[in-house]
Amino acid sequence: MILNSTTITMIVGVGIILIAIAISSGSQVQEKSFSQVITVGSIWNSDSWVCTSDADFMVYGVLRGLAGSLIEINISDIGSQSLYSLDPQQLESFSVGASGDTSVLITRTGTVTGFITLQTTSDASAICAEV
Repeated sequence: MILNSTTITMIVGVGIILIAIAISSGSQVQEKSFSQVITVGSIWNSDSWVCTSDADFMVYGVLRGLAGSLIEINISDIGSQSLYSLDPQQLESFSVGASGDTSVLITRTGTVTGFITLQTTSDASAICAEV
């Protein structure tokens, strides 16, 4: 059987594609899903909450404050990120992400209620606590 140049090109092309797929699937990093959820709130007894995890994590907040209430978010390796003025007529929300072994400090000024949720991997050591 004699193969023409078109057939040889197709066979080589398919071979290259198969090799690329094999290399790609072997080098993919297994990602862990965020499966641990810690929720705190709704009443704040102190002025600050700190959330931390030994793995990457996300912190979500849904808050309401009286007139003049503010929320400051500080990530330990970055610094102050945001200062939110809370409208007493509405729930305000925020979300921030942080790498493992850092902390997210959420500080209020005025009266604030609501929930803070930390999400991280199921095998992580994580906590959100009043400071």
